Amino acid sequence: MCNSRSLSPFVLLFLGLTGFVQQVVAQAQSTSSNLLTAETINQLHARAQQGDPVAQLDLGKAYEDGNGIPKSDKQALKWYLTAAEEGNATAQNKVGLMFGAGRGVEKDKAEAAKWFRKAAKQEAPKAMFNLGTVYYNGDGVGIDDVASYAWFLLSQSFGNENAADAVKRMKEEKGNLESEALEKIGDMYQGGDDLPQSSSEAIKWYRKAAENGSEAMQVKLASLLLLKGQSGTSNYAEVLGLCEKAATSHYAPGAACMGELYLGGLGIDQNFPMAAKWFGEAASSGSALAMLRLGQMHWKGEGLKQDKTAAYEFIYLAATSDLQEARQEKERLEKEMTPKELAKAKTKAVEWARQHPPLALQRNPPKD
Repeated sequence: MCNSRSLSPFVLLFLGLTGFVQQVVAQAQSTSSNLLTAETINQLHARAQQGDPVAQLDLGKAYEDGNGIPKSDKQALKWYLTAAEEGNATAQNKVGLMFGAGRGVEKDKAEAAKWFRKAAKQEAPKAMFNLGTVYYNGDGVGIDDVASYAWFLLSQSFGNENAADAVKRMKEEKGNLESEALEKIGDMYQGGDDLPQSSSEAIKWYRKAAENGSEAMQVKLASLLLLKGQSGTSNYAEVLGLCEKAATSHYAPGAACMGELYLGGLGIDQNFPMAAKWFGEAASSGSALAMLRLGQMHWKGEGLKQDKTAAYEFIYLAATSDLQEARQEKERLEKEMTPKELAKAKTKAVEWARQHPPLALQRNPPKD
């Protein structure tokens, strides 16, 4: 039974009912107007056998087209694979097309997606476009509209005209996913798994996502900008604007971000009472980082009354999360407080948690 998704007008743009990969490969089968001579073929063979990836790619193309040599998909795939394994992005994309169409090898859509991914990581626009189509149709991977949209956007950004048309159609069909797709591109650049690791590129795409994105995206961008600032690149004014926007929407991480800025005097005058105010708001909404900071400020008497019990109370609460720093602080304070002080602080922590529903202390108590 035919999947109704594969018959939508959008998919017809790429598949034409017979498959996008087959369409692209069919276009590639046209014989080059530059016919190769026997001497050129011999030279390509010699250079290819010596490990020249460009010659290997050209030889694969000659076999694929039957240009100056008998047409052979198996031989084409052999040389494409040889060049692809040397890291040639064009060859990797070619290998993906041949596996996707079952030319010279048994059809294997998952293998095709793997090779498209390798080439796309080298920022090859055609491979990015092919990977976008793979994710849209679920060819060898699960259907993922956000990933599909992201790869089309990337391909377009590198000048692929087909991708520009795909992005236009995606806006029409999946426009509500645009911010998520932009964020995913940022994630891929920041993670360095699917694209070359680049915080600068990640920030560029996060900025686009944050323009019309959620408070979570605004704080995510602010956090990365702060990390860049620690490396000597000052973006504090932009960070402040992002955090203020999220905080005024009563988004806990945004309030925590404002607390961090006031606490460190980052792009704004250092102000411990204001830091405590914002951390208090964020802590009331369940921010473990804000709880940790409140505890530390109580311990040092920064903007808050110096109070060991209150300090441990909030750090104990923060340690119910996965925040490693909070757990380390909890262990440190336990060495400096008496059993009676600790018992009192834990009782206060439990009561505070009951009064603030976002917390999950009873479900995830810290280990004593």
